[in-house]
Amino acid sequence: METAEETKAAPRFSAPTGHSFFRAPTGAALNWTLLLVLVVIWGSTFAGIRIGVETIDPAWLVTGRLLGASAFLAIWILGSRVLNRRVRADGSAPVSMKAIGWFCFIGVTATAVPFVLYATAAQTTGSAVLAICNGATPFGTAILAHFFVGDRLSGRRVAGVMLGFLGLVVLVLPEFGEEAGGTLTGILLAIGGALLYSVGNVGTRRAPRVEPAMSSFIIVFSAGLSTLALALLTSPFPTEASTASMIAMVMLALLPTALAMFLYVWLIQRAGAVFVSFTTYMSPLWATALGVLFLNEELHWSMVGALALILVGVAVANRPAKKVSPAI
Repeated sequence: METAEETKAAPRFSAPTGHSFFRAPTGAALNWTLLLVLVVIWGSTFAGIRIGVETIDPAWLVTGRLLGASAFLAIWILGSRVLNRRVRADGSAPVSMKAIGWFCFIGVTATAVPFVLYATAAQTTGSAVLAICNGATPFGTAILAHFFVGDRLSGRRVAGVMLGFLGLVVLVLPEFGEEAGGTLTGILLAIGGALLYSVGNVGTRRAPRVEPAMSSFIIVFSAGLSTLALALLTSPFPTEASTASMIAMVMLALLPTALAMFLYVWLIQRAGAVFVSFTTYMSPLWATALGVLFLNEELHWSMVGALALILVGVAVANRPAKKVSPAI
């Protein structure tokens, strides 16, 4: 979380007129609301990837997801401009070449590459193992934030990250078995993707403050162009993709890429990289809850224990440090 000084100095981004969602809640309540929205959106991502790669090569699945998200974001940006007839003065910087360079780096290195790594790993590795590997993201984010954004790696933060990871392990441990295993290559690919997500978290925090919709568009469009080149070089065009895989690709583009990227950038600029990285622990929890609520799956003790550990971990890691009163 930001310090009081950072909170005061950082500009706040407003949504276009007519979108009151971002103007109603304020402070910590808004941060937690957006975090939970991201958790809900990202909670179904791995399932969508597993459906998509059944008949679509990972490189083409990621390309379709990213370029589709670029189209959705472009429509969003153009629509907001037409509705408002002007760009809102929200404290963001103009789209300079420096900003484009920053967000293209994030798009290629910390979005396109890990997307391909996870899509490839999903072919041989179960969702439970992928979720555990993805747990490296908050660790990497906390370490990088300490060195590059001045977000001190205190003992409290380390304890919170470890509690969250323990909660993730408790959640997915019952899912391990013959069907939940994976190859060493798949596990290494997933861990590599998680560490690159950490780079993206901190890079987005350090990048110039550009309007979230525009910065999100640059990220996903640059990522989509890079994966398109990869797909053209390595895989034939998927002419026999199933309807289920195509629907999964479109939904991946709309929800966990276009919409979630906008919220992700907006929230990192507002609340910090470490806070947002905890979606890694909470998203599998939401996916498990969906199974209990809608698929008649049993509610196990592991889910309750994981919920407690993860929420305590988030609270501990992001609790503002106590101010020391000056001696009189």
